[in-house]
Amino acid sequence: MSATVAPQIQSMRTALSDANWVGRIVDVFYAKMLDDYRINRFFFTKPASEQTAALKTYLKAYFSSFNSKDAAVLEALDQYFTVAFARTNAKPSLVTGNDFAFLLDIIGGQEIRTITLLCPAHSFLIKLGPDDFHYDIVMEHLNATLQQLNVADDLAYQILALAEKGRNGLLARGSEAKKAA
Repeated sequence: MSATVAPQIQSMRTALSDANWVGRIVDVFYAKMLDDYRINRFFFTKPASEQTAALKTYLKAYFSSFNSKDAAVLEALDQYFTVAFARTNAKPSLVTGNDFAFLLDIIGGQEIRTITLLCPAHSFLIKLGPDDFHYDIVMEHLNATLQQLNVADDLAYQILALAEKGRNGLLARGSEAKKAA
């Protein structure tokens, strides 16, 4: 980690160590996302309070740890993805065109993506097919939330930069894409 980045991350961790402050950000942010028809289909129908509690637990673990690969951080992330995006198998699965989308990679010459999951439960979200359009909407809601709560500009910039840094990871993008023959 470079000498200029470490103090910024540390100052952001200090600013976000207040669980009540992070809780208010998460509550407003989550309400905006669940109210947005463009992305609310990704979230499971569990009560928002359960989903926000799991996200708050993850953020608390993330900001209190100096290693994002720490077992407690990964366990909290896995729990959040399970609560927010996992579906039950109450209904029998019907075969859809999406079940055979992988064939387009083989016969259509489209790019083959290397899927890199953040944790096992991350697959629940990835199966729903989020892309950059959806991530841009999330960033829009995060920015609006930070403005609504009057977060200082420098802290808001750091939070948005950290969220943007997570784009490829959340969208399960591998390090390289291969072209099918």
